[in-house]
Amino acid sequence: MELILIEGLPGSGKSAMAEKICEAAQVSGINSSWYLEESKVHPVHPADFKHDRHDKNYPERCLKQWAKFVSEKNHQDRLFIIEGSLFQSTVRLMLEGKNKELIADYYSECQLILSSVHPKLIYLRPIDARTHIEWTMEHRGEEWTSKVAEYLEKTPYCSEQQWQGEKCMVSFWSEYVQLCDSLISQTSMTYHTINAGYGNFESQFNKAMSHVNSEKWLSTALYRKETKCTHFLI
Repeated sequence: MELILIEGLPGSGKSAMAEKICEAAQVSGINSSWYLEESKVHPVHPADFKHDRHDKNYPERCLKQWAKFVSEKNHQDRLFIIEGSLFQSTVRLMLEGKNKELIADYYSECQLILSSVHPKLIYLRPIDARTHIEWTMEHRGEEWTSKVAEYLEKTPYCSEQQWQGEKCMVSFWSEYVQLCDSLISQTSMTYHTINAGYGNFESQFNKAMSHVNSEKWLSTALYRKETKCTHFLI
């Protein structure tokens, strides 16, 4: 088993990156699977898993899911590409639920669980988070912006701050990226921070491939004739 984790703000290119890496691995002869964050068959955070996302016991439940994933998949000769699970589907929800004090211990324990499979982390980091969020809202349109803003407004954290509308979007995601930055500074796994988002989409894939590519990919391609890139989109 090989594992690549991809993190970044909305609109930073996580899904596009995951798909391109999966396809590149296939070309190199590696069986691979990648999962969208919202996939119903997600191996770590299936659709029905987040119903208690703001509870104090959510970090413990996430750790159990990570341990189960590693236990079940570790023996497989396959590359797994997972986007948004290390931060966005976990620590972001802890921030929303006013459980920020639980994040450090959670992340430390999560890294211990994952250490046995030696994951590689790609962190897609816009140079200026605020400008990127504003660009994403314009690029994805009013419907997406309103939907996400309405969700965030109702979370315990944003509700306490009395953030509304676009201010809620900019304020929350700016704080979230600072949280991600702090976790990256504490990361023990192999990681690479890449300037991402508008103006960087063309270059960020090549930078990511220089980080995740390995001799195993190249050598395996010489011996394996049939490969498959499996996408889990729903």
